[in-house]
This record gives sequence, structure tokens and C-alpha cells, in this order.
Amino acid sequence: MVDILGTAAIVIATVVAIVVPFVVVPEILERRGGYNPRSGFVRGVVWASFLAIVLVPATASGFLPSVTNPADWLIFLVAMAVAVLYDYYRLNPEKVPWARAKPDR
Repeated sequence: MVDILGTAAIVIATVVAIVVPFVVVPEILERRGGYNPRSGFVRGVVWASFLAIVLVPATASGFLPSVTNPADWLIFLVAMAVAVLYDYYRLNPEKVPWARAKPDR
């Protein structure tokens, strides 16, 4: 029974860490603040809240300082860069450099 509760807690925490920053925060900023959800400000708030939800408990529990392998940090940084760029270009397809319309010849 303990394994089921622990697994359920992890699943719920994962869902909250994804849904709150990426769905709830842009919706609140759009409805209450009048911000465009695709704007850089909103995307910055989204990513800051996501990283806070993930990294603050990891730091408080002592897990984050225990990661000493530089390769692990490199993988984390590359994954975060890919995720941020994917989010940006997904919401702003007109800014994708390799997909811009090419002039007719």
C-alpha cells in the first residue's frame, strides 16, 4: 500500500509541476493581466514558475547539491535549452529561422 501511495504522490506532483506553470499561469496572466500568452514575459514567468516548482523542493531536500557529476548537469542544461526553445518556436512558428519563406527564383 505504501508503494501505491508513493507512486500516486509522484504522479500527482509531476502533473502539478507541468499543468500549473504551462496551463494555469498563462491563463491567469491572460485573463487578469491582459498579457499575450505567447509574449516573452509570459513565457519567462511560465519557465520561472516551472523551475521553481521543480528545483526548490530538490534543493530543500538536499538532492540537488548531491549531484556532483558534471555530465548530469550538462544533460540537464541541454534538456532545459531544448525545452525552452521548443516552447518558444512552437508558440512563434513565424520566427523559426529554417522555416521562413524563401524568395522565389
